[in-house]
Amino acid sequence: MLNSPIKLVVGLGNPGREYEYTRHNAGFWFVDALARELGASFQKESKFHGEVAKSPGVWLLKPTTFMNRSGQAVGALAKFYQITPAEPASSHMLVSKIKPCMSKYKRDYTVRLRMAH
Repeated sequence: MLNSPIKLVVGLGNPGREYEYTRHNAGFWFVDALARELGASFQKESKFHGEVAKSPGVWLLKPTTFMNRSGQAVGALAKFYQITPAEPASSHMLVSKIKPCMSKYKRDYTVRLRMAH
């Protein structure tokens, strides 16, 4: 069970140009870099309240709601594709991607990963 594949990676951020280059959007930067690495591209999906990218076996999501409302987007996509919170995610793949993503911005940010298990 601990080796279950990651099915959904959500990058949190806030909409609007005023947040675009702030630490509040580090989650967006992360999933953008991951999408590039996986060869996936984001498309707006209003039914999921965000931008969604699909790579073989994993969904990437950038909610277009403010962070405190991101549960709407996560819940909608997870329910539609039957992704349960009980499916554990391995942090190894995510952690290996953080450094290349964050080093692009040459800022000292702490990236927190919240794993559902």
